Amino acid sequence: MGSFFIAFNAVIPVVLLVGFGYFLKRQGYFSKATITPLNKLCFDLLLPIVTFNNIRKINLNEVFDLRFVLYAAGSILAAIFLLVVIVPLFEKDKKKQGVIIQGIFRSNFVMLGISLSSYIAGDIAGENSAALASMLVMVIVPIFNAAAVVIFSIYGGCTVNKKKLVSDVLRNHMVIASGLGIIMSLVHPPIPHFLDKSLTDIGKMGGVFPIIVLGAMLDFSKVSANFKNLSITVAGKLIGMPLIFITLAIYLGFRTNEIVALIALYGSPTAVISAVMAEQLGCDHELAAQVVIFSTIVSCITIFGIVFVLSFLKVI
Repeated sequence: MGSFFIAFNAVIPVVLLVGFGYFLKRQGYFSKATITPLNKLCFDLLLPIVTFNNIRKINLNEVFDLRFVLYAAGSILAAIFLLVVIVPLFEKDKKKQGVIIQGIFRSNFVMLGISLSSYIAGDIAGENSAALASMLVMVIVPIFNAAAVVIFSIYGGCTVNKKKLVSDVLRNHMVIASGLGIIMSLVHPPIPHFLDKSLTDIGKMGGVFPIIVLGAMLDFSKVSANFKNLSITVAGKLIGMPLIFITLAIYLGFRTNEIVALIALYGSPTAVISAVMAEQLGCDHELAAQVVIFSTIVSCITIFGIVFVLSFLKVI
């Protein structure tokens, strides 16, 4: 019973925040016109500050594990390779293939995963779990962004602009925030109390507000009949990825702090920006939108299940 309450306390706050965001939109507090700039605020400012805070406050010399970082990055690359081989076996439409591949390997790690790791860490592990998840941003976000652009471009029939791709990755606010956080963690320069408190307070808001915005972004009007591909993509994202790579991580000896960070990485739903990118690069944007919606809803159940099982098995 203890495992149930651990999972409940870690996941339900996230579920309620997503539901609250959707409720606010239904009540007219959010509209399409306001959601876009709020989403930009989350990605450009709030989430980078959360990432920066999570990393700068820890002793990176004690927490950093190159083996763990390489495992996380290698697992995503391995998943991409496997999906490129497997997906064409059951889906012949290349525009849908790109969406399915990207929908399975690319999680909403930034917008939901980091906040999720903080909630789980608060009940199970400690702040090092959230810090590890934030630290992964510097490696995982460039892989996610670059791979998504390349895959959508290839399967959508567009040309990959290599120079712009590299430039966008290097100028990504999350990557910059991770780098600055690592520097601060290693150097430990004195920070005035008023600045430290301000960053901490903004960080607290940044851990909650993006989840509310995510709930407000849910749009069920885009749902249409695409059951097979939708089911395969959501199952692959929320069950296949965690089952394969968390199991392998446990076998390799990773434990509580690392596993919590990996739950955030593999268990988070498909990135919201997927639908926009799919449309811009010529892939099936309707399928992409459906994947985002259903993976976000179903992840509330699967994340609970993952936390419950791993807690019951004393892994976390």
